[in-house]
Amino acid sequence: MSRDEDDFIFQKLRANIQRNFPREDDINNNYNQNNYKNDNYSNKDSLIVIETERNIYKIIDFSQKIKDPELTPALKDMVGILREMVEYSKVNKEGETKLEKINEYHLPTAIKMLNSYIDFCNFPVKNENMEKTAQEIEDVIIKLNEALKKMLLDMNQNKLIDINSDIDVLKNILEKDGL
Repeated sequence: MSRDEDDFIFQKLRANIQRNFPREDDINNNYNQNNYKNDNYSNKDSLIVIETERNIYKIIDFSQKIKDPELTPALKDMVGILREMVEYSKVNKEGETKLEKINEYHLPTAIKMLNSYIDFCNFPVKNENMEKTAQEIEDVIIKLNEALKKMLLDMNQNKLIDINSDIDVLKNILEKDGL
């Protein structure tokens, strides 16, 4: 993490503490969130959401650098899925648990692999091993997308169960009322 990112996270933690545990001397100090480069985050966004959004920006950067007919669309799909997960997690805190798991291993590993992929593609001399590894990276990114899609569906499963329960209850009430 860069110094700016560390400072931003520290600022978010300080703002949360000040909001939840205000002190008299905090009133006189102006810890302005706008001093930081990343203004896109709301004070209500959790650190997990912020970390996921940073990883999304890294993946967008990679997708702009990689010109592969299979990998580039897969990265765009990944960004879309992750954005859906972030939006779900902003409203439903249980989604943050999945995001936390994704941010602990899946995304850092994918970002590391994409970095290597770019290095392999830009290396002036390529061998069979490098080509094979690049293909394996493409394959694993596509598999990761499938896993992320499944996780997104799992995140919404409770919502589906709640809606289906509401539908059943409403149908029963309507039938009971003779409608």
